[in-house]
Amino acid sequence: MTRHVTLEPFHLDLHLYDTRMCVAGMRRDGNDTPLVYLHGFGSTKEDYADVIQQPELDDHPVLAYDAPGCGATTCSDHSVLSIPFLVDVARAVLDAHGIERFHLIGHSMGGLTALILADREPGRVASFVDIEGNVAPEDCFLSRQIV
Repeated sequence: MTRHVTLEPFHLDLHLYDTRMCVAGMRRDGNDTPLVYLHGFGSTKEDYADVIQQPELDDHPVLAYDAPGCGATTCSDHSVLSIPFLVDVARAVLDAHGIERFHLIGHSMGGLTALILADREPGRVASFVDIEGNVAPEDCFLSRQIV
């Protein structure tokens, strides 16, 4: 029997740094600690969509969204894109969804964003997974350009 679980799409209008965004994301509800995914530069929320096919994660709520400038998320001013901006967007998305404590998974540039978010919000982060993240200077070529 083939297992097929889906995520529900959402759109969230945000206004940060005098910039308007419509954040496109996917989510599902659950009873355990939420899993929050931050993708890398040039990636999208869909990179994480198949993780929910794992039965071990059935009770976990899931949240993934396209960062401003990526995927289906619109952003009125791309000149504001920076790691601090992406951290503030992540906080705003989490707050808008009422997520207080979560497992944080970041990939590549999303790993750097997640690392800074975890440092700023240590009481909210239940665990942190960095997948090929930018944590050392030699890893940060694209992130340095964005910062």
